Amino acid sequence: MSHPNIELFELLSLTLDLQGSNEGLDDAIAELAGWMDLARDHLTDDDWAVLGWIGAVLYRERLRRRPA
Repeated sequence: MSHPNIELFELLSLTLDLQGSNEGLDDAIAELAGWMDLARDHLTDDDWAVLGWIGAVLYRERLRRRPA
């Protein structure tokens, strides 16, 4: 059994596919960065650490997928 949040990610991923969405890593990175700015006053240091790590992984994957 997977984690409920991972199940949510899977469901939302399928929904994006059904909608014909072509959003990718660049879009996810921009959305995360924008949301972090909006939530700045409500996030703890631990929140920033986790969200920063997520952003770093997304950013690294974006760089890896770009043509050389």
